[in-house]
Amino acid sequence: MTQILDAPWTDARAEGLSRTLVDLPGPDRRQRRRFAILGGVTVFWAVIFARHGGYSWHYFVQGSTLLFHGASGSAAAGGLDLYANYPQLQIGPFTFAVAEVLRHLGGTNGLFAACVFMAALGLVVLYVLERIVEAVRPELAGDDRLHLTMLIGGSAFMIGWTDLSVAISHLDDALALTLAVLALWAASADLPAIAGICIGLSVDSKPWALVFLPLILTVPAHTRRHAAVWTVVTILVAYLPFVIADPHTLSAASAFTITNEPSSALRALGVSDSGTPSWDRAAQIVLGCGLGAVAVRRRRWPALMLLGVGARIALDPGVYGYYTAGVLLGALIWDLLGHRRPMPLWTLISGAALAVSPMLISDESLLGELRLALVAVFTVALLLGPAQAPAGFTARERTLPPGPAAVRVSPDPRAGRSVRSPAAPQAAARWGGRYRRS
Repeated sequence: MTQILDAPWTDARAEGLSRTLVDLPGPDRRQRRRFAILGGVTVFWAVIFARHGGYSWHYFVQGSTLLFHGASGSAAAGGLDLYANYPQLQIGPFTFAVAEVLRHLGGTNGLFAACVFMAALGLVVLYVLERIVEAVRPELAGDDRLHLTMLIGGSAFMIGWTDLSVAISHLDDALALTLAVLALWAASADLPAIAGICIGLSVDSKPWALVFLPLILTVPAHTRRHAAVWTVVTILVAYLPFVIADPHTLSAASAFTITNEPSSALRALGVSDSGTPSWDRAAQIVLGCGLGAVAVRRRRWPALMLLGVGARIALDPGVYGYYTAGVLLGALIWDLLGHRRPMPLWTLISGAALAVSPMLISDESLLGELRLALVAVFTVALLLGPAQAPAGFTARERTLPPGPAAVRVSPDPRAGRSVRSPAAPQAAARWGGRYRRS
């Protein structure tokens, strides 16, 4: 009997994965109880962070006001001149559109509504992640290890996410990360247009989300161009009007700098500039995209988001706490899909290194070295470590893309193995799969 193993996600299509979220079975009692606990964790930490919350919300109020209502008095023009005149607003136009709605909901410029909305997005992310696991690794449905990983890792993630959403109130990061996860779900559901739009909207929310462009490579090869076109169009529709209205938009954005903190990983790399080096933001994007592409190439696509956010941590001069949420999200994705047996290993390690260690260590240079070491270790482990899990779809029925020697592989319910046509090895070779005699 021959069984298909490690068929790349990018080259395999599963008929059952074209379902939408509403088509999936409802949660069982244990899932409902778990999400109730995660909701309780969210509320608990939201109450704690709310005492000094909304730290950055004024940027979103300012930006949405300038974009949609213009500047007042003698202030520099807003509208389509926004990014040229206010380069400190490193926030995407889609985020400002969402902020424009939120700031009119309740007092204090919609701060309470914004915090509730962003905190709820974290629970949505966890729900979507579990749907992705069910689609890609259906054998884990009801598995105790999946339950514990979602509970423990999800709780750690929600602490970081609540810091991002309530304490700091960075709407752009919350939207960018949520949309990246939705793009991953759409790719797993074989919805290339939706995947492309979500990737584009992620970039439209926060420019650094360009590190998630390799998500396009997770779409089956024969529909990848479709996803790429939708991504490019979605990005251009949002940003091109600003560039056309004021060509200084691009140069102004790249000229904005922040302080190179003593505890940053960038300092640990030996970069002693007082502010953001001129090459830094481009390097973050190139490194993040490069590592993501390597991950997909090596059939380690669950590592893609963690590697992208890791590039930001390694090369960013800042050490803001809201960066941690992205690392925890990427780590949780790997912990759910990258290990043969789900375990919240990297989620807990990342949380300890980025959130707990600053409370225990006062040496700033040591903290920078710890941040850099974390990124280096998980990058090597995820890309070069032993492959611990099937890197492609493991759905009950697997269909290779249309083309010469295409073959359908279905499980044999009696033997627990897949049956194939005589041409299966040739088809797998064509589409990148690997076969093993058993």
